[in-house]
Amino acid sequence: MTPAPDTDNPRVDRTRTAILEATLDELADVGYGAMTIESVARRAGASKATIYRHWDGKLDLFADAVSTLKAMPRYVESDDPYESIIAFVEAIADHIANGRFAACVPALIEASVSDPAVHEFHVRSSAERQAYGASVLDAARDAGHLAADIDTFAMTERLIAPIFFRRMMAAEPFPVDDVRPLVDAVLGPHWRR
Repeated sequence: MTPAPDTDNPRVDRTRTAILEATLDELADVGYGAMTIESVARRAGASKATIYRHWDGKLDLFADAVSTLKAMPRYVESDDPYESIIAFVEAIADHIANGRFAACVPALIEASVSDPAVHEFHVRSSAERQAYGASVLDAARDAGHLAADIDTFAMTERLIAPIFFRRMMAAEPFPVDDVRPLVDAVLGPHWRR
């Protein structure tokens, strides 16, 4: 188990941050399989002992680094539930287009196929993100804009999947300008003003 970070020591915090950044860079460049504690230490300018002082090993370091990417992007909620959904999906599209997340996703997928512990982490963290997205749709449903029996988890998948598909399979970002037509297409038959 990873010890709690020493938040009272700025030097320790800077070192941890540098190691996490180096881990993400290494994942993006070589993938999970080729990433080693040694390669991360070299990239971060830290010792292996320093890494092991903060993390139990490769999986622990990987999970901590990837969790920094998996945080849901912030968006500005609106009094209009439809506009809140638009803002949420636009934030996801921008995050995937401009963040490090997209560069590291292939490494995460590769690792989740070959390593059961990474697979469990990936499934768990993906479910947490999907639940967050569903909560945005739940608010619209609770306000009467979506049918009471709508599956907001499935609806979240339908909204986010094209953004991931475009980035991962077509190697280009989903244009933020295309979010509104996407939301209209997915919610169209289910949306009530």
